[in-house]
Amino acid sequence: MNDIILGIDLGTINSCAALLKNNQVTIIPDLNGDRIIPSMICYNKNNDEFLYGQTAKNNSLQYAESTMFESKKIIGQIFKSKKVQKDISYLPIKIIEDTKTRKPKYIIEEKNGIKEYFPEEVSSMILKYIINYCQVYNNNKKIEKAIITFPTHFNQFQKQATINAGKLAGLKDVILLNEATAAAIAYNNKFNSDNEIKILVFDIGADNFNVSILSFKSNKYKVLSSSGINYFNEDNFNQLLLNYIINEVKKNDFFKDINFNNPKILERFRKEVEKIKIELSQLQETLFLIESLKNGEDFTMKISRIKYEELCMKKWKEMFIIVDKALKIAKINKKELNYIILVGGATRTPKIEEMIKNYFGNIEILKSINVEEVVAYGAALSGNQNLIIEDSISKSIGIEVVNKEFSIIIPMGTPLPTLGKNYVYMRNFTLANNSRKLKVRIYEGNSKNIIENDYLGGFILNLDENDKFITIKMKIDHNSILYVAAIVNGIKKRIKVIDMKPINQLDLINLEF
Repeated sequence: MNDIILGIDLGTINSCAALLKNNQVTIIPDLNGDRIIPSMICYNKNNDEFLYGQTAKNNSLQYAESTMFESKKIIGQIFKSKKVQKDISYLPIKIIEDTKTRKPKYIIEEKNGIKEYFPEEVSSMILKYIINYCQVYNNNKKIEKAIITFPTHFNQFQKQATINAGKLAGLKDVILLNEATAAAIAYNNKFNSDNEIKILVFDIGADNFNVSILSFKSNKYKVLSSSGINYFNEDNFNQLLLNYIINEVKKNDFFKDINFNNPKILERFRKEVEKIKIELSQLQETLFLIESLKNGEDFTMKISRIKYEELCMKKWKEMFIIVDKALKIAKINKKELNYIILVGGATRTPKIEEMIKNYFGNIEILKSINVEEVVAYGAALSGNQNLIIEDSISKSIGIEVVNKEFSIIIPMGTPLPTLGKNYVYMRNFTLANNSRKLKVRIYEGNSKNIIENDYLGGFILNLDENDKFITIKMKIDHNSILYVAAIVNGIKKRIKVIDMKPINQLDLINLEF
């Protein structure tokens, strides 16, 4: 196989890229030699240039107000959503609502004035940086196709926005792949067996935990179930530790008036927290140090691994509730599993690995591939044409019917690509003011309470008096993108927004019912 396949793990905090060439996978370093690239962009006003990756991170304190990061958290989402509001409250950079699209956008001051960037534009800039250094590595041969991974919890808009980011970065062909599936594929050589093998992927991200269960047989991967928790920023492990330290600072009479609303001060603390969290994976105790915090005086305090574990234990225990849920959906017992695959830097935490071993017993844990590189490695390897990948959707998709009930059309766990349909009598809908306009709202989620699910948008059907029988058809393609059509009395009906085309975020969220 001579095709060159680029696999990209576009992460919240860090990203990684791998090339598949002649059936060999190589993790590609950037021009600084970094294999793990901070998902960060920093604008240097003095030189009128953008800095990327580790260089951006190194300058993030100096240019805190123009450093754009964590775009993956808010990509494809509405500015006023609860999650976005909480997430951006912890970021030093200014983020506002775009009045036309209702999406968040970063605001930075550049040499020629104020500039605005949507999250997908920031992600596209990171992707373009990655593509460029991969092309340099590959003798400057142009790369126009990439497999980009996404987490289980991503909704339709987030996945579509990721594809858009790839296209903005100059890619002609963007293929999406579930991160868990990519991680499993990375260990493809391990699974050479005629018997069916069951694999659980234990993935701890920067602000989420995802678990997926897959089966493997005869070079075919099949996703049996996926489940996860999407933590708010105040719940993630770094923030729990940061909050504890900030409270300790406020207890100190000399430092209690430190202004943590100052982006530069907050970023100094965030960077030190990230550093000591890594140290606590190897040490029982370490020193938290912020030099010259006030009047030339340093702030120091000792942090023990035991204290860190105490702060995070509640969240760590929640992860195994999600594991139980995934096992239940897959209809298997944990003893039927053959392998556990670890993904994400947090899985190096000794206590987490201890909890995993205690929960799963003697099941073999796979971590020989760097846990921060395994997703990119598998994404590239998935381009091997000998592999068959059968993914499934992690969230049900359906419509709102009477009493705000959620009528599922495509259930969670349905294999992809898929076609689902639901026959709905018109009496299930309330027509406002006796008009002949039927308003159909589409939701995605696994809660019976429709308010707790993600609203994807909707469309309006103009009906005649004789229209009695309505069919809403949905299908999801190999990239997990949703298509919708409406059929009235057996005839395809023209609708205002969607007509068997991918849901368009801008159109949908501007549609007023």
